[in-house]
Amino acid sequence: MEKAQLGWKQIEEMAGEAGIEAMEAVEAFSPRLAKLALEFGYGDVYAGDALDLKQRALITLSSLITQGDQGRGLTYHYKAALRVGVSKEEILEVINHCSAYAGFPKAIHALFVFKQVWDEYTP
Repeated sequence: MEKAQLGWKQIEEMAGEAGIEAMEAVEAFSPRLAKLALEFGYGDVYAGDALDLKQRALITLSSLITQGDQGRGLTYHYKAALRVGVSKEEILEVINHCSAYAGFPKAIHALFVFKQVWDEYTP
């Protein structure tokens, strides 16, 4: 399977139709960025065998929180994490843990982004 096809498959598994729509929006505006994200991000990075999608979701959330993501990436990846089986409690613990490394302002921001996602989430 070519990397772009593998990337689409990974997105569908992680984020479902919302993920497909998000990547299609990127592709419509910047085909090159979509190609890079699909082939490298999802076709290479997410396709490795050593970690499962739940573990990858936790790592991704940790990275986004410590970077101070302003919401779009966090929102997308919180939803993806819930979709692949990460629990509310696990996500809250990642946010708590990141407070020691990223600081309370970033952790509290991440908490409120998650609260908004959780309030809209229906399993």
